[in-house]
Amino acid sequence: MAKIITENFKVETTNELFNSFLSTNATVGSNFATSLAAYNTTSSLSLSSGNQTAITGFVNTQLASLKPESDYYIMGSSVDKANDILNTQFEKREFQRRVIFGNKVTDDDVRYMFMLNDWTSGTIYDDFDDTQDSSLLNMFVTITNDEGNYYVYKCISNSNATASTVAPSINVGVDGGVSASTYETVTSSDGYVWKYMFSVTNSDAKVFATTDSLPLPYPAYGDAAVKAAAKEDVSQVIITNTPNSLFASCTFGPGTVEETDPTGIASASTVTLDSVVVDGTDTNKKSIRVKISPKSGNFLATANNFYTNLYLWRSDGKVFDILTSVVPSASGVFIDVVISTTETKASFDDGAKTYKLLPKISVSRSVSTGIPCIAYGIIDRFGTLVNVEFQNKGTKYKHATATLLLPPGVAEAASTASLTPTSLRAVVSPKGGHGSNPINEMSMSRLAVITNFSGEDVLIPDSNNYTKVALLKNPTFSDGTNPTQFDNRTVITIAGNVTSTAVVGSYITQSVTLSGGTGTESETVIGRIHESVYDGSTNTLIYLVDYSGDFQNIYQTGDVYVRTTPTSSDANVLSINNASNDVVYGKYSPYTGEILHFVDFDPIERQADRKEKIKFIFDF
Repeated sequence: MAKIITENFKVETTNELFNSFLSTNATVGSNFATSLAAYNTTSSLSLSSGNQTAITGFVNTQLASLKPESDYYIMGSSVDKANDILNTQFEKREFQRRVIFGNKVTDDDVRYMFMLNDWTSGTIYDDFDDTQDSSLLNMFVTITNDEGNYYVYKCISNSNATASTVAPSINVGVDGGVSASTYETVTSSDGYVWKYMFSVTNSDAKVFATTDSLPLPYPAYGDAAVKAAAKEDVSQVIITNTPNSLFASCTFGPGTVEETDPTGIASASTVTLDSVVVDGTDTNKKSIRVKISPKSGNFLATANNFYTNLYLWRSDGKVFDILTSVVPSASGVFIDVVISTTETKASFDDGAKTYKLLPKISVSRSVSTGIPCIAYGIIDRFGTLVNVEFQNKGTKYKHATATLLLPPGVAEAASTASLTPTSLRAVVSPKGGHGSNPINEMSMSRLAVITNFSGEDVLIPDSNNYTKVALLKNPTFSDGTNPTQFDNRTVITIAGNVTSTAVVGSYITQSVTLSGGTGTESETVIGRIHESVYDGSTNTLIYLVDYSGDFQNIYQTGDVYVRTTPTSSDANVLSINNASNDVVYGKYSPYTGEILHFVDFDPIERQADRKEKIKFIFDF
């Protein structure tokens, strides 16, 4: 039995990670408190403010217990690079032992990512097909405008697998431009149909983009207007088989051959409206006489109703079902048809509109409440069915079948010639419709997580180096908080200017009696000087890193020794006047938090005017 890890599984795994960055409990608790206060007033419950606070506290406790939220941090660690890190327990502990600073990651620092794919003329793009694995199809493209913004489009139809030569456009009314209501292109001159999905701003791309991927807009997760307009419709109808020249008797137009239209599709079915008469007994019925453009060798069939089961197509996109048809004897160029429509006679008398007689496609409906799909066929100058287009694509479709309806005369001729029947396949849009869920439609199983370490930030050191960064989940801090940013260095305050003694890179050691020992056992507490700053008047602040290790004590009031190495004999003596006040430790609790990912690099020097962007890409 074949085992397939579907893209849905990968996307759902990505969703789980993304959603874990969201912190909503505080909002839920606040909303509950607001609702409780309003209900207390309208229902006259007479709950005191203390009662309301207590009840809200119960809710918050349950949220914390039953729906705990996660906290993520990107942290910098290690002032030197002793080796290339490995995915070992030792290296993970070393990272957590030597943490220097860090930033909390919020949902605004995380983006779903999708692959960048610039549209190129001459490429045959895959179109959406509900029988294909969408993750393997080349059907999404990006277009970049002059401002550096990216527009994302999905190929709905590739004009029978021909090359795309007209770029999709967000502009309404241009070749390849989208409809203002459906955000789907009116078929461009190359025959392609594109669905506009969303756009990515230049500013967002600068922050999150990689060489081959772009971020999904957040928090809209796409384009809100496109998502609102999305419908579960019939995406396209594919012609899987059809006889050549099946509609040879229905090639009413000249079928003019041009360089851009070598089979004369554009005018193969063209007719001219000659007259319109409204039925006196039923104003909805309209008798219409159309005139054809006869070609050499083409003759109208004279049998009554030979041309029923066709549509009268109008250039505003509407089609009208032909109920009856008559060819006046010996006219040779006229067909009298009857249609039933609430459209006014004036709407047909408008000389700006053009008309065609086209094959009728019947599309089933999934549910009775949905809008039915109305489709029609396009034939070339030889009468071969070559494409299926739509008056509308319907709504609420989960499944659909499509059938070509033949005019009686065409059906009889096909039967006499024993032609293989035409077969069509209806392609139904994804759940929710095209553009409704870009994450699933584009199989986004990649996340970008970023942060910036800036020397302008108060709690990010602006001197010395760091050589490792990691993404940690749920670290703990000694004060029980989850700070948005932290400087994890220990700070020792020494009276006077001792910067010439407390040299960066040196070590401050102190021999301390082991707690619980005999009084003669001791250990050495060690910290490495990361920065030494004189305040200009009174004290020197000595910032230490690597102050956690193979010792259990902390610095005590009394003498400490500055050494070039932890064990060197040469030492300068400094004095801690009051350890309780003059020694402040970093709040990150060493070794806590789960390291999800970490990397190392050559030492990066922190400077006051420098900002480093840290970006992790997780691809599932």
